Amino acid sequence: MKRTRRNAGFSLVEMATALGIVGILAALSYAALEVLPQRTRLTGGALEFAAVLSSARSHAYGRNQRVAVIVNADKYGAGSPIQYWVVVDAYSNLQKTLSDTPWKTLDDLKPGSPPAPAGKDYFPLLDSGHFNPSVRVLQNGFKSAVGSVAHAGCTSLMSDKIGLAKGPTTGSDTFPPPFCFVPNDTACTFCTGDGAAEPLRGVVFFEPDGTVVLADAAGNRQPAGSGSITFMPTGGGGVENAQAVVITNTGLVRTFSANAHTAKPH
Repeated sequence: MKRTRRNAGFSLVEMATALGIVGILAALSYAALEVLPQRTRLTGGALEFAAVLSSARSHAYGRNQRVAVIVNADKYGAGSPIQYWVVVDAYSNLQKTLSDTPWKTLDDLKPGSPPAPAGKDYFPLLDSGHFNPSVRVLQNGFKSAVGSVAHAGCTSLMSDKIGLAKGPTTGSDTFPPPFCFVPNDTACTFCTGDGAAEPLRGVVFFEPDGTVVLADAAGNRQPAGSGSITFMPTGGGGVENAQAVVITNTGLVRTFSANAHTAKPH
């Protein structure tokens, strides 16, 4: 009997199937690679900002002078990057200057009364920086990313034991103890501006004794005594990738990642 030799190549159907699988994997890989850098920039930026706040507190203690972190979180949509400046409030005049000046950048803040002595910097600049332009603030804050479910550790039985934050004791319990009552329902809880027509701007004052005062763009002290600012990437990943930076009135600074209904500290 004559033996026939089968063709060792692929059929058209097999080739089409293989190409289809390769195409799907390539599309998934591209999507992942597109989102990953944004997540990395977001996490790195939030951690850097938290480190900046902690450093400002150390400067205030070491210099025995008030140090301020000025924040321009800009608007919700893509645009100018979120900026911050760390300055020494050497003449304890920054709050008055803020109230007298409609500002958007540090250059807009000019000496008021009393002015700095001749030859001296009005606000000595210690540090400055900005986020990647694709990182924005999350419009409705950290609560919108994790939902309205309270953190398991934030119960009424613990409310008397939590003294690190002042202000409302309801609706602000998505952060774990001892940050249960830190406000969390707006992009920047201490900032002025609506995030749509007007940029979100605010200031964190670190006193030499280690305490913290949060103020809006006009220098008005915020009654909550603690605050949060929430960031997210605009190009993908969704609100589950949101990162919140929390500041308490005692100077504690932490970052939290949104993951389902749980806040996880870094």
